[in-house]
Amino acid sequence: MYADFARSLVAWYCRTGHSVILALSEGFVATAVALARRAGIEVEMPAPSSGRTRGGVERDVQVPGNPRAGTADIAAALDTRAQELDRRMAR
Repeated sequence: MYADFARSLVAWYCRTGHSVILALSEGFVATAVALARRAGIEVEMPAPSSGRTRGGVERDVQVPGNPRAGTADIAAALDTRAQELDRRMAR
């Protein structure tokens, strides 16, 4: 159950592309990933995508603050943050 939650949360986070949502939710999502990994749950970071289509339909998106940051960059930053949090958590 937590595995599904953590994986869905990461997928949502990496596809949003909205800089405000990313900024407000980064710590929560990274903590969820760190806790999942501690529980032995593998949480994969999504493959790069444009994030502009869902079900073949184009959507309006906010232009991110860093136009070069794609899904791969967002996922890598989230993974790094989760690793930092894991190192700081008491064992």
